[in-house]
Amino acid sequence: MPPDRHEVGTIPAHMRDGFVDSVTPGGPPAPLGARTGASGWREPRLAARPWVLLATLAVALVGYAALTADVVHGGAVSELDEDVAAWVARSMPTSAEWLARPFTWLGSGVATTVIAALAVVLLLRRRERRNAALLIVVALGSQLLANTAKLGYERARPEAGSAIELPSSYSFPSGHATTGVAVFGLLGLVVAAHARAPGRRIAAIVTGFAIGLAAGASRVVLNVHYVGDVLAGYCLGLAWLCAWLLVDMLLRR
Repeated sequence: MPPDRHEVGTIPAHMRDGFVDSVTPGGPPAPLGARTGASGWREPRLAARPWVLLATLAVALVGYAALTADVVHGGAVSELDEDVAAWVARSMPTSAEWLARPFTWLGSGVATTVIAALAVVLLLRRRERRNAALLIVVALGSQLLANTAKLGYERARPEAGSAIELPSSYSFPSGHATTGVAVFGLLGLVVAAHARAPGRRIAAIVTGFAIGLAAGASRVVLNVHYVGDVLAGYCLGLAWLCAWLLVDMLLRR
């Protein structure tokens, strides 16, 4: 005989996974990454439409190419860079410099590697192997990409004076901006994939990219990068992230 509907409601919580998480006709969908009855674990997919990723990738690549051409040939952005660097050395408030220091640390290679490693461990514990692998590729690849590009352009860093010691590496593009947008942007998408409410998904994505943008902007505030370096880093990091999101989407299909 089928169980009485009152008896079903008294089933202990640990025995009701199949009832709570399954997708019923007309009911709310099961949360991403939840156990769905006999189908087992379903790893959450990062929400993104292919055409949005393709369009963003194209815009980012065009922006990076334009900034590269400007730096190589000495265009309007290069002239602005010198003016901004001189103003920062002369007039940037000390309070702004101290506010920039935590973000410049977050965008460093050491910090992003540690944060990404901790996130990978957490994802593996949740059996999200694809997302863990994607994070590893995006984190390590973005650092390698930025460092390789620096060697290709060999642009010197600002000489007007900085709040911290100038790194020994070249200036263009900014590694903080590249890695910050790629890694923290991806972390925001991963967190959003687990959120049930649309508002929380949006908040997670915005927060992730905002941290990445702040990491890049902090380098201008501290006068260790030009504006053009940071903008190019944003474009490079965003293009790298979109490219691998598309690859991940193809592999999942």
